[in-house]
Amino acid sequence: MKRLTPILLVINIAVSGAILGLSLTGGFVVAMPTEGPPEPTGAMQATQSFYYEFKPELVVNFPGNKRPRYMQVALTAVTNDEKALEAIELHSPAIRNDLLLRFTGREAGPMATREGKEGLRREALEIMQAVMKERFGAEAIQDVYVTRFVLQ
Repeated sequence: MKRLTPILLVINIAVSGAILGLSLTGGFVVAMPTEGPPEPTGAMQATQSFYYEFKPELVVNFPGNKRPRYMQVALTAVTNDEKALEAIELHSPAIRNDLLLRFTGREAGPMATREGKEGLRREALEIMQAVMKERFGAEAIQDVYVTRFVLQ
């Protein structure tokens, strides 16, 4: 312990000196908070997004060689219209029905790839937008996220 104490003292003094030197010479830059939120510029205007998570998760069966296979997928719809959230919830049984009918009976192999999952996401978005356009009068859903994906 006696050998370690002088070494630690030297390291402490060196680090303290470096920090003091940097702070005195302007080596440290401290960001100061600005007054209020930043002004949006040109095309960078933020829009508020609202999310609707479909519960329970969709469970779809696939034909298998020896035994049936299953896919469990959790989907979350994204909308910029707060009023559309109620409509999505109201029409979620129709959306779930159309999703299940479209995804049931497919081959499981292609679904295991990234491209297969992306294709599933795009199809889910198209289905959701079609149901919303028919029943709500507008597509209302801008995007869909796959938040859970299990293939057995």
